[in-house]
Amino acid sequence: MRISRLLAPVAVAGALVLTGCGGPAPQTADPKANTAATAAPSRTATPTPTPSASTPPSMPDLTGRTAQASREALAALSVSVTRITITALHTDVVLPEAHDTWYVCNTIPKAGDPLPSTTGVTLNLAAKQADCAVSHHGYLDEKNDPAYTPPPAPTTEAPAPEPAPTTGGGSGGSGSMTTCPDGKSGYACTSNGHPVVDGQFCPNADRGRTARATNGTTVTCSYDPSIKPYRWQ
Repeated sequence: MRISRLLAPVAVAGALVLTGCGGPAPQTADPKANTAATAAPSRTATPTPTPSASTPPSMPDLTGRTAQASREALAALSVSVTRITITALHTDVVLPEAHDTWYVCNTIPKAGDPLPSTTGVTLNLAAKQADCAVSHHGYLDEKNDPAYTPPPAPTTEAPAPEPAPTTGGGSGGSGSMTTCPDGKSGYACTSNGHPVVDGQFCPNADRGRTARATNGTTVTCSYDPSIKPYRWQ
């Protein structure tokens, strides 16, 4: 049987295909490669960290500053005046309306404590810086403290009354310094107006009387049985 010259190339190609010489065989996928690809973990994206809230500022140290300067320092930290309470430190002190020059004794919160935006601030003031260190149970004047007890009043003895001066007709005491009618002075006088002299007779009216004599001794007008009448002795 003759093959037409036009069909010869087609026949040859078909023969080659049937005999396996028509080209490389198709490749089969490697099962190990598929297994390895399946076992490989898939990468997940690292989450972006959430930014933390900003740290609140700290309470500044306002001790010793004026009320006006303290308000300005707090305003720099965005603390509005509606969050600030100003009071007198002492219970018995009334805070005047004009207190810008008063001094801060202490604060709430304390210096260095956190100062969140929701926290109120209290400034306790005194008119003088020295008054910040004074407290009688919260009172500036200790007499205003209900627990105050006044000290006992000092006891003083009344001075002894000075002896009344002896006149010429009176009865002079031992310390009398009088002038007698006869011109002699410095000592007691007798009832008849003469100086009292130690050892001298004394009038009956001076019987039992004790007085200071001219020689500085104290004598008594008494009766001496051996000599009449009475004598200063």
